Formats: sequence, C-alpha cells, structure tokens
Amino acid sequence: MTPRSLEAVVRRAARRAFDIDDADVPFVWPRADQAGGRADASIALPLRLVGRVRDRLPEKGDGDPRLLVSGRIVAQVDTMAEKGDTDAGFAEVVADARGFVDVTFTCLQRENLLRAAADGPRFLTGRAWTGTGEWPRTELHEAGPVAQARRYARADARARIAMAVGATPPPPGPEGEVSWRDRYLDADRLDLYTPAGRALGRIGEDSARVAFCRSIPERPRENETTGRDLPALPSAEHPGAWVRFTDANPAFRMRYAHAHALSSLRWAREGRESGRCEDVGAGCRHGENAAVRGLLFDGPGVLETAARREEPHILVRYLEALTSAYDEWRTGSTAGAGGADGGEPARAALDPALPAAVAGVLDTGLFLLGVSAPTRL
Repeated sequence: MTPRSLEAVVRRAARRAFDIDDADVPFVWPRADQAGGRADASIALPLRLVGRVRDRLPEKGDGDPRLLVSGRIVAQVDTMAEKGDTDAGFAEVVADARGFVDVTFTCLQRENLLRAAADGPRFLTGRAWTGTGEWPRTELHEAGPVAQARRYARADARARIAMAVGATPPPPGPEGEVSWRDRYLDADRLDLYTPAGRALGRIGEDSARVAFCRSIPERPRENETTGRDLPALPSAEHPGAWVRFTDANPAFRMRYAHAHALSSLRWAREGRESGRCEDVGAGCRHGENAAVRGLLFDGPGVLETAARREEPHILVRYLEALTSAYDEWRTGSTAGAGGADGGEPARAALDPALPAAVAGVLDTGLFLLGVSAPTRL
C-alpha cells in the first residue's frame, strides 16, 4: 500500500459518500507521522473537504462537521471492502478525534509498501524515469567563493527535484555499480586554486553538495552551522565534520547506509545459497521495522513538498531520518532474532524487503541532490 494508492482509496470513498465529482476532492497526502495509536497512516482529507460538503451535512449543532465527514468516509471505505473492493480491505480504518482517517494496513499491504519502495524513482515520483536528456549538474569547482559553489549545488538540487516530479518524464536515473571514489579527493588534474576548489579538494563533492543543501537560508552567515561541527559553508581551512568518514558526517552516513543495505542483501543471498541463513521471507515484522516503514511511506509527500517549496534541505533531512531509522533497525537486538547467528546477513534474510526498500529510496534521493550512492562497503 503506497501513499498514492491509499489516497486514491480515500478519495474514491469521499466521492461516493457525498456524491461529488473528483475535481471537488482536494489532493491530500496520507502521512505516517500523523497516524495515531498503532495505525500505519493518517489522512487529513476530511478537514480539507468539510467546507465543500457542508451543505450535505446535518444541520448545525448535530456534531463536529469534521467528525461527521470523516465518519462518513470511514463508513464508505468499510462498505467498499464489504462489496469486494480489495484496495479498501485494510486491517482497520477509523475516524479519530481530530477528524483524520487513520488506517492500519494488513501484513500483505505492509510488505507491498516495502516492495514498491525498492523501485525508488517510481515510488517517490509515481512514474518510471524513461525520458531523454540529462540531469542538471554544475561543475562546483568553477565557482570562486564557497558561497557561489553553494548556490550552484542548491540550484542543481532544485532543478533535479523539479524535473523528478514535473509533467515531463525525467531522464533515466541511477544504475550500475558506484564506487566510493571522489574526483575532487583523488584528482590532481583539476584546478583547485579557488576557495571553492580548495574546499572540494578537502571534503569531496558528495559531502560538499550535502553540506550546501542541508541548511535553510540562502545567504548563511560565515560561521553558521547546521549541527555540531557542520559548517554551512565548509572551507579548506575549516571543513568541520564534513571531512570525516564517520557518522559525524551526514553525507558519509547516508551513503554508507545505502552501501550497507545493498551489501546486506548480497550477504543474505550468499548465506542462503550456502545454507548458513534460512530464507524465511519478509514476514510481517510489525514492531521491528515500523519506524523505517513509516519514513518510507512519507517519502513521496516529502519530495513533493521539497519541490513545491524549492527547499532541498527538506529532502536532505528526510534522508537523514531514514538513515537513522535504518541504522537502528540493523543494529537492534531483535532484528536478528531467529537468524542463523543473529548477525546482519540474518537480519536481511529475515526481512529482505526492508534493506531493498531503503536502498531504493536513498539511491533516488541522493541522486536528486547530485550525490553518489556507493553500492558496496
């Protein structure tokens, strides 16, 4: 169950409940981070719809209009399920006290979410990337001041995000093996005599692009940071944590998570082939991967928001949160329970769809920032 498919079900229920045209139903992204209790997702459509259907509700004084709208939508979803609409067959759907519609997925719907997210471009943008042309990519070392290189990187990210969600099919996305090598860290051939060039030669292009897109203001102060030892304008003289290959560097941490997710799948596959790991399938491991699933579910809405607001930091912070949730899952003591040795290959064998989904979304998100996603540790 993807955000788009859930929105389509609730939209269809609203149309039938109030006998209105599709054009009268506003688009509202379902969100996992708004869900109450044990629900997987929540949608605030009733709050947006109430003004348009007020004349179809009981007279004033008969209850909160938001709750009346959400109640009728929930009742219609139940009716659709009873009539054999398999898309509406959730584990539970309720109207909460806010007027939101809270939805709890079935085991199969949770598994389908993870499988869909493995195709990062289609999951995040709703379509395959099969267009022609090239993605925008400016040579950052051609900038003079570091602030100018930052403007280049942010303009690239904005343009790439806009292309991804725009009306025209975007060019093909990332594919194939990607190494950890960075041309600015490895190359003597580049002219790195400007402040921007020297900064790139110190921290590398991938860290620079994440650093430049991570902060909010268009003109950060000279000593402004976006976190502990994370300058918004890293320089060769003051690179901060952006120069480190540790978790203190968000760029390294996100790229490492992508490489780890793909490597863990290879380890699990090799373990199954050798008989060391039992292939038990993804299963319905509700509590153990709930945080990761929730963040994956919210990805399409986050990308749309980043495009609409033209704020690349929204995508950066989302990818960081997804990385943190994945790190907690892969290092959690319960994730490996029942495996051959409790190690990381066993975790991937127990829930193989999860690292594949994380890799798909991280790969696509980093690509839109102009950042490479290594495929091996």
